[in-house]
Amino acid sequence: MPMPGEGMRVLVVDDRSEMAEMIAEDLSDRGFDARAVTSGREALNLLRSEHIDALVTDLRMPEVDGLTLLRTSIELDPSRPVIMMTAYGSLETALEAVKGGTWQYLTKPFRVEVLARLLEAALSLRHAR
Repeated sequence: MPMPGEGMRVLVVDDRSEMAEMIAEDLSDRGFDARAVTSGREALNLLRSEHIDALVTDLRMPEVDGLTLLRTSIELDPSRPVIMMTAYGSLETALEAVKGGTWQYLTKPFRVEVLARLLEAALSLRHAR
């Protein structure tokens, strides 16, 4: 029986490489095709050049931040779910992310199991359309 996220390509972006790698590895263990990158600029290039089913990005990063990635992702593929994560949770940033079109907003630390369930829900909604 296939896992719920099986084969779904998820791009994980966090400027802290250990965080990005850990999340991508845990998602891969749950059947996702997850890839970790540590720069917003690299993420932009991948969003423009590869098929990505979902984006999981940190909010605060140098050069290209999560809100820029969110806007670009929506321009390129309005149906692609974007999940924003941050260690600096505030009502203001949460509202900005939600108004910008993020599918979900997670405050670090969080359990990857929760992220996996959110991705499964977002991707099943996307494919039901």
